[in-house]
Amino acid sequence: MFGVRRTVCLVAFVLPLLLGGGAGAQPVGGWLGYGNDLARTSATDTALSPPSVRPAWYTPVSGRVSSQALVAQDVPGPGLKTVYVATSRGVVYALAENGYVRWRVELGQLERICQQIDGYGVTGTPAIDLGTHALYVADAFGRVHALDLATGAERSGWPVSVYDDFRRELVWGALTIVRGSLYLGTGSYCDRKMIGKVFRVDLASGSVSHWVVVPKRLGGGGGVWGWGGLAYSAALDSLYAVTGNAFEGGSNTGKRFREYAGHGEQIVQLGLDLGVRASNHPRDIRQKEDLDFVGSPVIFRHRVCGELAAGLNKNGFLYMWRTRKLGAGPVVRLRLSRPTLAAPLLSQAAYSPRTGALYVSTPSLLVRVDVDRRCRGRVKWSRKVGSGLFNGSPTVAGDTVWLVENAFGGSSLDGFRAGSGAVRYHARLAGPAYVAPTVFGDRIYVPTYTGGVQSFGLASTLGRQPGATDNGLAEYRSFSDGAHGWASRENGVYATDDGGQSWRLIYARSAVRVAQVSATSGMIALGDRSTACACRQVRLWTADGGVTWTRTPKAVGAGFAGAGGTLWWWRGGALYRAAAWPPGPGGLRSVKAAAVRGAILDVETLPGGVAALVTRRVSGLGFDRTPVLLLGNGSALRRRTLPAVGGDVLVRSLEVRWPEIAVRGLDVTAFTRREEGSVLWLSEDGGMTWTVTRR
Repeated sequence: MFGVRRTVCLVAFVLPLLLGGGAGAQPVGGWLGYGNDLARTSATDTALSPPSVRPAWYTPVSGRVSSQALVAQDVPGPGLKTVYVATSRGVVYALAENGYVRWRVELGQLERICQQIDGYGVTGTPAIDLGTHALYVADAFGRVHALDLATGAERSGWPVSVYDDFRRELVWGALTIVRGSLYLGTGSYCDRKMIGKVFRVDLASGSVSHWVVVPKRLGGGGGVWGWGGLAYSAALDSLYAVTGNAFEGGSNTGKRFREYAGHGEQIVQLGLDLGVRASNHPRDIRQKEDLDFVGSPVIFRHRVCGELAAGLNKNGFLYMWRTRKLGAGPVVRLRLSRPTLAAPLLSQAAYSPRTGALYVSTPSLLVRVDVDRRCRGRVKWSRKVGSGLFNGSPTVAGDTVWLVENAFGGSSLDGFRAGSGAVRYHARLAGPAYVAPTVFGDRIYVPTYTGGVQSFGLASTLGRQPGATDNGLAEYRSFSDGAHGWASRENGVYATDDGGQSWRLIYARSAVRVAQVSATSGMIALGDRSTACACRQVRLWTADGGVTWTRTPKAVGAGFAGAGGTLWWWRGGALYRAAAWPPGPGGLRSVKAAAVRGAILDVETLPGGVAALVTRRVSGLGFDRTPVLLLGNGSALRRRTLPAVGGDVLVRSLEVRWPEIAVRGLDVTAFTRREEGSVLWLSEDGGMTWTVTRR
């Protein structure tokens, strides 16, 4: 068992959809949870004509993304949309419809417990609750946060601590909100021993209760870790979970050991109070081979068979049960793949009410499964996708099945005709993606496992006027001196010559980073329709105040900063500066200014030089108990080791108001000691002496 081995009238209208009715309908409030509805159908009536779909934008994010993007309509204001993405670095982003970051919140990252992911932040898909106007997010430390949809501010009384054994269990799957309560399940790290649970958190009071899948006396285990978390049947007012294997231990050992002990390797029907109403373990699953159920159940109604729950198993089979007769066993058992250790069946099914069919991605196929009048499942068609490893899960939008194909030659967003399986769309992605695409309104959103979000939209809508948000984030604002500066806003890049009293537009699209090097020159990084594939950033520089812009073909790191006539950039533990600025006829040339162990996290310019903050956290390992700062100019950089502190501290930001330098960090486990965890290193003399303040 493992994770990813993983106004009043509006509320009255949306409420029936939130309670699981009408599979495939698009809630007017947005794409509010995994799969678009509580039945986890991954379907919407929204139909985007594939020939009219174009790449829209690419926005880099910090960390890998294993959760689905969510969308809130009319946030932060009427007619606007906000897209929410959470990463393995523990960073939650709120993006505008053009990819501009409206706000972001850092929840902390747990160190790499095992080799599945290089550090654990947010793994399971959050959930949006319109009633409390909040995004509910489970971090890697056993807490659930409630973030305001418009601002990212934490709701009063939150976060709520749900469990404390966070180095043994993790929320891998999606969160589910039903009638004022939040439900979530936990699974293990790398199949290490733990006790799987399903938790209930009351949104009004914050009270927590739970159900144990496999008790310790039977060895524990039975994690609920699939993409979709728990599904909900409105007809039976019940939650449905599928579980992983039990572990050997207690009385479940030796010849008596069964991986289906307790409620391991089963489908389980739960009341909203987490009482078990029914369960079933298919009789054909008897091998001791870690045969978890994956994804979540998908609840749908068949015209003859009644309401069915479909679940996938790592053994390559699709099972279906009548929800009213769960204990009778599955009515459908259908092989869809022949998995291997390198390529097990790890997917989340989708259901289309239009075709009455399920769609499942396997390591090498996209499969359509129909259920006939005798309640028998059969494969109607299959289409080859990928290279036999691990594709994304499907989403059905109208008559198109959207899927991320991960192949040796690269990853792509593909669209297939739901009726016949014919390919209707193919577009390159920046990297692999494993969750189902989000389709809302006239846009498709795909977060990637390499740290980015891509959007696709109808060609006729790409020129739609964005809002005018100014987020105030450091990388979106840069001043070369007290009077001259740039700021990236949602509707473009602006410049000021009077210290911010007045601003003028110098580039008509938003940038993901800006660096003003002098009063008339600098560089910006773009993702909004900047390339034909919208799968990477491009960098442009100007030497005439933004009248003309030139694309640099030379590589510049993900981060860059400038002032005093010099451009600096960094990649990993290497810091570079421009050999000449602005670039000459030969283009941008670099000089390596420093190389350090660890990774450069942030850079700020100083009078005649630069300050670079180094973190020891690389690939999910290391803490910053003695942070390192590089200070100096292009010819000499001095290494400063800041005063030592205890705890699981990670540095987060660098601020310079010369001669004052501030380094901010967070002790990510301080909450276990009932401490806030913030750490501030402050120098008021240009880095010569430092004080440390903890809260």
